[in-house]
Amino acid sequence: MNLHALRIFTNVAKHGGITAAANKMLLSQPAVTIQIRKLESEIGTKLIEGKGRGIQLTPEGKFLYEQGMRLFYLEAQIDEKLGKFLAKEEKIHIASSYIPINYILPPIIAAYKLANPHIEFFVSLGNVKSVEEQVLSYEVDLGFVVQNKIGHPDLQFEKILDIPFWFVVHPSHSMANQTVSIYELSNEDFIYRERGSSTLDLLEAVFYTLNSPLPKLGLQMQGLHESIKVVEAGYGMTLAPSYSVTDSITNGKLARVYVEHADIQQSLFICTRKSDIEEHSFIQYLKDHLNAIN
Repeated sequence: MNLHALRIFTNVAKHGGITAAANKMLLSQPAVTIQIRKLESEIGTKLIEGKGRGIQLTPEGKFLYEQGMRLFYLEAQIDEKLGKFLAKEEKIHIASSYIPINYILPPIIAAYKLANPHIEFFVSLGNVKSVEEQVLSYEVDLGFVVQNKIGHPDLQFEKILDIPFWFVVHPSHSMANQTVSIYELSNEDFIYRERGSSTLDLLEAVFYTLNSPLPKLGLQMQGLHESIKVVEAGYGMTLAPSYSVTDSITNGKLARVYVEHADIQQSLFICTRKSDIEEHSFIQYLKDHLNAIN
């Protein structure tokens, strides 16, 4: 496959049109069009179709665009890593979902950075899907996710920690510090997380597994921190990771509700590419750190 033509095609797809891509690459529009036609001829299928003033990728074009972007991200990463190797520098790019980046990773990254001041860290926040995509496309070195459903076949997920989840209420709530059945929770006003949240998936799985109706929808909040703040203000009940509510319970802002036969937890996974040959040094450091405190 002609990589020059593939690079032009990925730019056309990325910028949504031949004119925009041509301007970005400082090429003429006819030159870009010719390269696209050559690539389609070489592959034997149509990659783009006209749509108004822009373009639309065919299914084959969408597939080739995704694979091409992964290829060129990898090319850029090789150049960057080679440069860092020659300059004896190191950068670590991490993508993480909300819980790890807020409650698990900060002290570990801080300790690693203090021990290795020459290393640069770049950490981005995303949902599980975006973390997987960034790892797949070589935008980051590794990802951290809390989830039940393991995803892409080209990725590997290694469990490194189990995170307990607790039902919490305001200390004035009638169920505060009480042990109740899962059925009693069904009548309570509950703070639900947004659709797509792993915490919402976990909540539904717990009630379905124990053959209990879901609790009443009191509010639906986008964000763990926001959900906890509503409960601290005196309304409803929510399910939250223990790391996020321990301080509030200690300070008397929240109280636990203990549920019979419900040991609720999710696992923290390191997400890496199956094609990676060596384990990243930071991963081993993180494992050692977690083993030391558990």
